[in-house]
Amino acid sequence: MTESVSIQVIQITRRIFETVHGNLGLLKFNIEELTPTNGAADTESKKWDVVCTFFETLGSSAPSKYKASVDLNNNSVIIKKLSGPSGKEKELEGKWIVKKAKHA
Repeated sequence: MTESVSIQVIQITRRIFETVHGNLGLLKFNIEELTPTNGAADTESKKWDVVCTFFETLGSSAPSKYKASVDLNNNSVIIKKLSGPSGKEKELEGKWIVKKAKHA
């Protein structure tokens, strides 16, 4: 059974945040919006905008909000911080390319 495209988009987005923040840096990870940005009535979109929130550290008093624009055609993700405390956004904002790791 294959995963839906929307689940793939969420997993890719979460993996990028985990790379920068680690598992503990994604407390209460929540998808606020998941919007397809292309496609047609008879085809599933390959480009999505994901708005998510999470607490970046154990001591965070408010969640941070990010927008990730995911393009499954080339596995690229563009990340922009929308709100929340300042922190690692300079490390995170920008364009990311996701590559599948080969297991030995």
